[in-house]
Amino acid sequence: MSHLHVKYLLAGGGIASSSAAVAIRQIDPVSPILMIGQEANRPYHRAPLSKEYLRRTASHADLFTLPDGWFSANNVELHTGRRVAHLDTARCAVTLDNGREISYDRLLLATGASSTRLDLPGAQLPNLFYVRTLENVERLGHAIDQAKAQGQLHAKGRGQVAVIGGGILGVELAGSLCSMGMGVHLIVGPEHPWHHFSGDTAGRYLTRCLQKNGIEVSNGCRAVALEGDGRVQRVKLDDGRSISCDFAVAAVGSTANRELLRNTPLPAEKAILVNDHCRTMDPHIYAAGDCAAVFDPLFGKHRIIDHWQHAVATGTIAGTNMAGGNAAYNIVNRFDTIVLGLTATVFGEARLVDRRIIRGSTAGDNASFAEIGIAADGRVAQVLAIGPEQDLQGLALLVERRVAVNGNQERLKDADVSLAEFV
Repeated sequence: MSHLHVKYLLAGGGIASSSAAVAIRQIDPVSPILMIGQEANRPYHRAPLSKEYLRRTASHADLFTLPDGWFSANNVELHTGRRVAHLDTARCAVTLDNGREISYDRLLLATGASSTRLDLPGAQLPNLFYVRTLENVERLGHAIDQAKAQGQLHAKGRGQVAVIGGGILGVELAGSLCSMGMGVHLIVGPEHPWHHFSGDTAGRYLTRCLQKNGIEVSNGCRAVALEGDGRVQRVKLDDGRSISCDFAVAAVGSTANRELLRNTPLPAEKAILVNDHCRTMDPHIYAAGDCAAVFDPLFGKHRIIDHWQHAVATGTIAGTNMAGGNAAYNIVNRFDTIVLGLTATVFGEARLVDRRIIRGSTAGDNASFAEIGIAADGRVAQVLAIGPEQDLQGLALLVERRVAVNGNQERLKDADVSLAEFV
C-alpha cells in the first residue's frame, strides 16, 4: 500500500470534524487536510434525525454541515466509507481499515459515539431500532410506514411503538412519532423523563405535556425483556406489564468511540481526555465532539457532553489550535430541545446539583419557568429553562458566574425580579 503524509488528518466525518476543517482554513488556507469518515455520507447534523428528518419536514440535503462544493473549493480531501483502524503515536501515523497508512503533523480524533445497546433477552430480535445515523432513521422510516399501513389499531389510526428511554433522544422520538400519527408508549426507567438534567418539577410537567398529547408514559419502569414471534411485538416491564407494539426504539444513551487509544499511551476513561485546548497529552493529537472529555475550567473537571453545540465548539477550538491558534474552552455549555411545541434550554453541569429552586410559574399548559440547580456550596451549577418567555442570557450568566444564591433564593424565585440583580 502507498504511504501518504498530510499536515492535518481528521479522523471522523461528523460535525466536530467539519467544524475543525473550517477553523483550520481560517488560519491556514493551503496546507493539506484529509478527513476520514466511516459513514458513506459527508458530514451532517445529527440533531434533526429524531425530529425534522424523521418527520420528513427536512430533506437529506438539509442535513449537511457544509455546502456541496466546500471541500473541493477549500482543498479538503474527504474520504467517506473508510475507518481509521489503528493509531501509532510514536510514528505519528494511522492505518485505515483497507491497510493504507497515513502519517500526520496534527491529528484530530473526532470519532463520535455509538448508541448504547440494550442488554436484555430478546434484544437481538428484528424490529428493535436505534437512532444515531441517517441509515438508522431511514430503516426506522420504513418500519413506521409499514406499521401505519398494517399495524395495531389505536385512537388515531394504526401503528403502535414502544420507546425505551426517557432522555433527550427518547423524548424527542416519542414526540416525533406521536406527531406522525403513531400510538406511542414511552418507557422511562427513573422516576420521570429527563432525569439526568431535570428535577421533579420539570419532570412532572414534561410527563403531563406528553400525556396531554396522547403519549402513554410509564415512569419508574424498566424494560426487562423483548418478546415476539420472530420480531419485537411486546416489551415486558419490571412491574409485570407487557406493552404491545409493532416495533420498539431504544434510546438508552451513547458510548464514546475511543477504541483507537488501545495500546497507546493516551489516557481514556469513558472518553478521550483532553485539556481546555482540546489537546491530548500528545502535542500532535487533539480530540473533539462526542468522543472527547474536555476539561471545563468553569467546573474544574473533564466533561462528556453529547450534543451538537458542544461538537461545533470543541471542533472549532481543536481546529484553531491545530493550525497554530490559541483557543480555549471558556464557554457555558448549552443544549436545546423542542418536543411537541415545548421548548427547553439547559446550561451547566447537572451532576453538581444538590437542590433546585423554581423561578416562575409551572401552572397551566403553557407554563414558563426555570429550574435553577444549586450546588452544595450554594452556587448555581445548572439551569433548565422551559417555555419561550425566558431570559436565557441572564440564566446563562447565573451559571457562567457561578452565582451564590444563599440568602437570595426567594427573590431569585420571583420572575418579576430582574436577573440583572444577581449577575
